[in-house]
Amino acid sequence: MHLPPPVTGAKSMERVTHTVARGETLYRISKTYDVRLDELMRINSIQDVSRLETGQVLYIPRKAGRPEFIPEEIKRLVGPKNSFSVWKTITVHHSGTLQGGARLFDRDHRRRHMGGLFYHFVIGNGTYSRDGQVEVGWRWKRQVKANRPYDIQICVVGDFSREEVSEVQLDSLVKLIGLLQGEYGIPVENIRRHEDIKGRHTECPGKNFPFSRLISRLSDHIPAHSS
Repeated sequence: MHLPPPVTGAKSMERVTHTVARGETLYRISKTYDVRLDELMRINSIQDVSRLETGQVLYIPRKAGRPEFIPEEIKRLVGPKNSFSVWKTITVHHSGTLQGGARLFDRDHRRRHMGGLFYHFVIGNGTYSRDGQVEVGWRWKRQVKANRPYDIQICVVGDFSREEVSEVQLDSLVKLIGLLQGEYGIPVENIRRHEDIKGRHTECPGKNFPFSRLISRLSDHIPAHSS
């Protein structure tokens, strides 16, 4: 395994690492973490973008953590912390469909005898709700689980095995999760994909979902409490 070059000084506290997976390119990694390709090459002393190996460890430069503005609409939907609720993890799903919204999924889940909308929150893609619109489900309003105790379920509308998540959707997801983290003390390591759950044979939320980028932004993010 290739180790990244040593980093000294205060800047060393502002970097994370990424282990190159099979088929990944330096360009793709730079887009995932929203960093410039030439900066990624400079930090890691890479001269040839084509000479990237599976298992190679890269330093990812990032800005120091800072607060993000949380829209009032999201604060209102999440509401104040419920003192009787204990949420410990957050699981991110995709709908696996090219269109949809909370009401549509609720009808479908009722037909499938799932007790109505299975998710606590849904983030739209511009079909049945605005691109990036956060919709709240009845399970969150009543503070009840879906199928795992202490686990908040968030569904991003789209099939991210075939398409890319929109920047507006990703931004809303960061803000929603950041607010939930602040309210319920959920650490970033407890944010996971559906496929990360043991025993689940799925690629949800899809191979194109930028999970590493999501985690990077949440690591930069200082969780904000709703007012």
